[in-house]
Amino acid sequence: MALFLAVRETDNSLRQVESVAVRIARGEMGARVDAGKSTLVGRLAAAFNGMAEHIQRLVQVQREMIHAVSHELRTPVARIRFGVQMIEDCEDQQMLKKQLDGIDGDIQELDELIDEILTYARLEQGGPVFSLTETSVTDIIRQVVSEQQVLRPNLTISSDIDETSERWALSDIEPRYIHRAIQNLVGNAGRYAGSQVRVRCRIDEDNCRVDVEDDGPGIPEEDWEKVFTAFARLDDSRTRTSGGYGLGLSIVRRILYWHGGQAFVSRSDTLGGARFSLVWPRKKPQDSNL
Repeated sequence: MALFLAVRETDNSLRQVESVAVRIARGEMGARVDAGKSTLVGRLAAAFNGMAEHIQRLVQVQREMIHAVSHELRTPVARIRFGVQMIEDCEDQQMLKKQLDGIDGDIQELDELIDEILTYARLEQGGPVFSLTETSVTDIIRQVVSEQQVLRPNLTISSDIDETSERWALSDIEPRYIHRAIQNLVGNAGRYAGSQVRVRCRIDEDNCRVDVEDDGPGIPEEDWEKVFTAFARLDDSRTRTSGGYGLGLSIVRRILYWHGGQAFVSRSDTLGGARFSLVWPRKKPQDSNL
């Protein structure tokens, strides 16, 4: 009798999982399995619900990206179309060159947008195949600072790395992505800075922390979380004329997520502008799947 009841309970629970699977297939993305007090299929129900949550998130991300990308593509495509029309009627060589340069710039903008979208999608949809290697974080910081200083000669872009950080500089990271994260933050700070950008690095035996600060207008506290949302636009001086697609900071946060860390924003105590911070474990845990 006990065996019969156990089999019936298992059958009912499996039928519930089947029913929810059918509902999700029909588009009810919020459907979930209620495992109740059943312990026989409780783990299956939990795993199924986790999978459903992930699928729902991916579908939502896809919808947001389709909507946002269609909006972002309109402007450069419209400018290219206008430029081509102007070229057809252009007889002056100087004006012709101006139109061609404008079209080239719009094509570059489209190329950058596509790169941002592909990177964001790859990180959102389960992450890239991370190959963590022991790499010097301080060397990456100095490389990024050097590269950005060349691109922005009108600014002072500096690094602040103490001796302790140099001693613990080796961390288990994916070098290309950590470089990308820091580069995104420094480039972002450079767009808004008045004259200074500072990259502060503090590393100990357990954790790595990188702070990127600028002396620009900063970000209102109520928008500190919003800036990490894909395609987010803030209605203030930090975004109206600065360019970008609202993906850079989302990419940064996902990179840190896949490193077991986090990214957040606050106000710089020393420079007065924004301070973006990256914090992650210096060494990969032995049981980590990263």
